[in-house]
Amino acid sequence: MKCKIIVLFLFLMLTSTSLIAQRLKNKNGSTIGYIESGRVKNSSGSTVGYIEDGRVKNSRGATIGYFDMSRIRNSSGSTIGYFEDNRVKNSSGSTIGYIEDGRVKSSSGSTIGYFEGVRRIEAVLYFFFFFY
Repeated sequence: MKCKIIVLFLFLMLTSTSLIAQRLKNKNGSTIGYIESGRVKNSSGSTVGYIEDGRVKNSRGATIGYFDMSRIRNSSGSTIGYFEDNRVKNSSGSTIGYIEDGRVKSSSGSTIGYFEGVRRIEAVLYFFFFFY
């Protein structure tokens, strides 16, 4: 689970353009990570990744993937999911959730997390690293 959170925030950092605080919270409202001064940090403040030459890198420098328009790609370039009409879809096109009003929802409509200062497209990543 911790690795999935790390990957999620690396992707959030790659796609972020805002200078406001960027936080991702779990369904209980607890902050699980944030972006600060160009570094992705976990809830305890430890830096867990960074961006180099448009690639998302883990703390050891290995490329783990990238965000391409509305598509989420792994380090090999394969699409692992995408965002379309407020729906989060997996690589085969099945709806796996929704992004609406600052909430990340499962396909059944249950709230599974919240986001602040993050564009909706960035919140899509939440699904792929917690459920796929």
